[in-house]
Amino acid sequence: MLDYDSFCLLCRGDSVQLPQKEFLLLYKMFAAPGRVFTRQQLMDDIWGLETETDPHTVEVHVGRLRERFHDNPDFDIVTIRGIGYKVVRKQ
Repeated sequence: MLDYDSFCLLCRGDSVQLPQKEFLLLYKMFAAPGRVFTRQQLMDDIWGLETETDPHTVEVHVGRLRERFHDNPDFDIVTIRGIGYKVVRKQ
């Protein structure tokens, strides 16, 4: 469960406070599990259309999310090579 007001992920009784951008990335991908989001879509939606931020930033933030949740039994963030990312639920 994601708490948008506090940028927390509640999972199996644990609460994980996330930095704003990481939370927003996860929130965006959780809203449509299995849907592939391009790096550009994520940049536009999270950082804004007029951002001067390097597109590599998305990769860095996704990497941090993977580190945080590497042993999470509920979901994975999957890279679609050359395109972007998606969240998939583990069985």
